[in-house]
Amino acid sequence: MKEAEHVYTAPATSSRIPDGVVRYLDGTELLTKTQALRLSTVGSDGWPHAALLSAGDIVIMPSGRVRFAIFPQSTMASNLEREGRLTIALSLDGGICEMKLRCRRLAHSSSDVPLAFFEAEVESVRQHVAPYADVTGGVTFALRDPQAVLPRWQRQIAALRAA
Repeated sequence: MKEAEHVYTAPATSSRIPDGVVRYLDGTELLTKTQALRLSTVGSDGWPHAALLSAGDIVIMPSGRVRFAIFPQSTMASNLEREGRLTIALSLDGGICEMKLRCRRLAHSSSDVPLAFFEAEVESVRQHVAPYADVTGGVTFALRDPQAVLPRWQRQIAALRAA
């Protein structure tokens, strides 16, 4: 097969979070992690709803569960409380890693972090790659004032770990 031939390649599937995602969402070196993660839920109207979070909003716990903080009044929070289903996607290893998760809102709250805390368990992971091209990046961002953002991210990661 020639590399440029357009042939369907089924995504590799697993129930394990890839090591690269675990490292990216370990709550450390936050200012170097500038790829946004796309979270998708199902809206009350049946259509997909997307949001972007940073590595400062999400942490993978030693148990393999994923915790994240979002605005309690957001559409994402409402969708998760109603449906509990979530996908997270990011570029990884030349492709797109898509994780399907089941979520629940945590009762934990923090006066330092006025956000809603959720915990999710991975149901499946799919790695989408094409034999003829590499994904070289995802949605990336540049912080306008990193030193102002970093303390908030650090408080969020600490609160998520403590939840």
